[in-house]
Amino acid sequence: MSTLKPTLADLRAFVTVGELQSFAAAARALHMSQPALSRRISHLEHLLDVRLFDRTTRSVALTPLGQRFLAQVRNVITDLDRSVVDLHDVAHLEAGDVTIGCVFSAVHHFLPAVIRTYRERHPHVLVRIIEEGADGVLHSVKSGEADFALNYTGMQDPEVAFTPLLKEPFVLACPVGHPLARRRSVRWAEIADYPYALVSHASRNRVLIDQALAELAPLPRPVCEFRHISTLIGFVENGLGVAIVPQLTLPRPPASVVGVRLEHPSISRTIGLTQRTGRSLSPAAAAFAELITQASQATARPARRVRA
Repeated sequence: MSTLKPTLADLRAFVTVGELQSFAAAARALHMSQPALSRRISHLEHLLDVRLFDRTTRSVALTPLGQRFLAQVRNVITDLDRSVVDLHDVAHLEAGDVTIGCVFSAVHHFLPAVIRTYRERHPHVLVRIIEEGADGVLHSVKSGEADFALNYTGMQDPEVAFTPLLKEPFVLACPVGHPLARRRSVRWAEIADYPYALVSHASRNRVLIDQALAELAPLPRPVCEFRHISTLIGFVENGLGVAIVPQLTLPRPPASVVGVRLEHPSISRTIGLTQRTGRSLSPAAAAFAELITQASQATARPARRVRA
C-alpha cells in the first residue's frame, strides 16, 4: 500500500458518498462537481489499494470492505465535527467552564456581583469557585486547578504572574454601639483596653499583622483567634469584642458592624489577579478576569463608622 495518507477531504468525501449512496447527491452536499468527487474517491481507493464502492451506471453501493471502513471513519468524522463546533462554542463563550481561586476574605466583596453579570452575559459557561486560604489559592493556580485567582500572595513567586488590583487597609471592626465605633481612627495601643480577636497564625493575614507590629510594644493576648475572617466578623456581630480585619471583609450597610481606620502603623495588603507565568487565559477566564478588574477599579468603600 502506498505510504501516502488519506486527507480529511478524502475521508469526508467517502463518508458522504457512503451515507447517501449517490455520487450526485454527495457532490451537491459537498459543493463540488461530480467528476471531481469521483476522482477523489478513486484517489482514496488507490491510496488504500482496495475497492470501496461497486459502481454501475444506475447505482453505487459499498463493498464489504467499504462498509467496514465506513463504520470506522464515520465516527472519526463525526467526532471531529463535534470537536470543531465545541471549540467554536468555547471560543465564543457559548459553552465551556472557568475555575477561579479566591481567598476567603475577598469572596463576598468581589464575586457575587461579578458572577451575576457574567451569568447574564454568558449563561452557558459553568463557573467554579475554589475558596481557600492564601496558600491554598496559590497552589490551585500553580497546579493548574484554577485558571486564575484573587489573592494577596504570590508577588515574589516566579511561577506566578501577579497583577495588582487594589490596596486594602486593615481596620478595627466594632459593634455599632462600641465606644470606638464613632472614632475616625484608632491607634493600635488603644485596642489593649478592649477584648479583641485576631486570625490565627495559620492565616497569611496574621503574618502581615505580626510583621507590621514587630516594632511596637506587644498588645495583650487576644481573647480569641479564628482561622477565617468571616468568623471574626461573627465574633464582633455578637458583641464579644472588636477584631482586626481587612476592610473589604466588612458587611455591607446597613450592618451591626462598622470599621475604623487603624493608625501608627497603618497596615494594608494588595489584592491582585494571579495566574501561571507564561500561560494564556481561556476566553471564558479572560472575560471573568476583565469583570473582576472593572469591579476593583470602583472606589474602595471607606472604613464604615457611625458619624457623631
